[in-house]
Amino acid sequence: MLLFITIVIYGMWVATGVASEKSSRVMELMISAASPRQMLTGKVVGIGAAGLTQYLAIALPALILILFQDRIAEAILGPDWASGAPLVGLTPVLLLGYGVFFLLGFTLFALIYAAMGSFVSRPDDLQTLSLPLSLVAMVGYLTAIVALGGGGGAWVTVASYLPPFSPFVMLARIMVTGVEPWQVLLSIGLMIAAIAVVAVVATRMYAAGVLLYGTRPGIRAFVAAARMA
Repeated sequence: MLLFITIVIYGMWVATGVASEKSSRVMELMISAASPRQMLTGKVVGIGAAGLTQYLAIALPALILILFQDRIAEAILGPDWASGAPLVGLTPVLLLGYGVFFLLGFTLFALIYAAMGSFVSRPDDLQTLSLPLSLVAMVGYLTAIVALGGGGGAWVTVASYLPPFSPFVMLARIMVTGVEPWQVLLSIGLMIAAIAVVAVVATRMYAAGVLLYGTRPGIRAFVAAARMA
């Protein structure tokens, strides 16, 4: 749930930032001082760093609590703390996996959100294009919920390797099943390959869209631009 919320929210931040700069005409000045690739990278890295900072603010205290939970419990609850249930389930490996899949998932979605934001003239128009992308993320999230319950069969296995669903589903599989290291590495490798392809397409779409004014945004226009890119 946290992975889904952070990816969608921070992705929308990227799209809103691009649309706001375009609406205020600041984009026209920025595009003359930096290349579309530099501007797109700056948006993704800047907002991604903000998200990573919030992640570390949660993950580091959790990791410290896991490593020293015995001493902390004894200091707070006394020597009889063992009669209670210690913190289990949240492991350093799981926190690391969340961090890796958050970065990969956010990067993939943020690139698409940025390209999408460049095609609108006002931030209010983002809802038209953002809904399909949010639904894609929702499919990955719901598939991960199914994977946590032990269901889904072959679709869960395929989705754990298939971008853009793999950040959600592979993380769920790691939580509940014994996933081989090569499977995790394969999922990460496919995500990196997808990011590389999407980055090229998104950069060209971004360059075409940031100076496009006066047109009504729509899914057809966005898909047509993606094909041309």
